Amino acid sequence: MTQTPATQTCGRRCVRATVNHSGALFDRHRDRVFRYSLRLVRSPVEAEDVTAMVFLEAWRRQARVRLVNGSIIAWLLATATNVARNRLRSAVRYQRMLNKIPRPDPAPDHSTHVLDELASAPVRRSVQDAFHGLYHGDQEILSLCVLEELSAPDVGEILGIAPGAVRARLVRAKQRLGHTLDIDSLTVPSGETQ
Repeated sequence: MTQTPATQTCGRRCVRATVNHSGALFDRHRDRVFRYSLRLVRSPVEAEDVTAMVFLEAWRRQARVRLVNGSIIAWLLATATNVARNRLRSAVRYQRMLNKIPRPDPAPDHSTHVLDELASAPVRRSVQDAFHGLYHGDQEILSLCVLEELSAPDVGEILGIAPGAVRARLVRAKQRLGHTLDIDSLTVPSGETQ
């Protein structure tokens, strides 16, 4: 069946009118497009994305939408196929790109080394005794800054003091802890160097 220019014009007007009422178009065809999309992709979430993109394309490309036997559903389903294929191609390209990136070597965690050194009971006991021998304020500042790894502004907010005061107290607390510890009597586990 050949279309006359009048029929083509009416068809374009009908498409624009249909797409301009995109809420009604979406309500009428979304379930069918979703079910079709779900057969094309792997998950309901992806099918929802494809469905949304189909209706976005219908709105964006109003002038190119073609009615088949007066219905837009054929165009919507064909667009769903194209959108799903594009998503698959994008996913494949993305995975190839990720596979080309060299995986980083895991960096050794220095805390493991420190814990190993402190694992011996005499060393741990000496550090704990020295820590507990400090004033409460020194224990608090060391706990928050060193053990909890909070920033000076955060610790200052907790303690109600300025960040500069936090830094000064931290330096003094570390010095007092160092003076309290008998560094020469601490032994390093065998196989390790100081």
